[in-house]
Amino acid sequence: MKVKEYTVLVDCIERGVKYGMNRAYKYSETPTRAYIEEQIADAVLLEISEYFTFDNETTMEIDQ
Repeated sequence: MKVKEYTVLVDCIERGVKYGMNRAYKYSETPTRAYIEEQIADAVLLEISEYFTFDNETTMEIDQ
């Protein structure tokens, strides 16, 4: 049996985006754009880490 990594990853991203949006609006009706982006990124990474393990943990910075 072989896992379809791309399909699992897409599912993680979609669920993470939905969860992050819900979390961003949980305590505020008007969250800032930066806060929304932060919540979405955190939720997506959380979902991915539930299904994938990484051989070497490295810190990456994303240019914005």
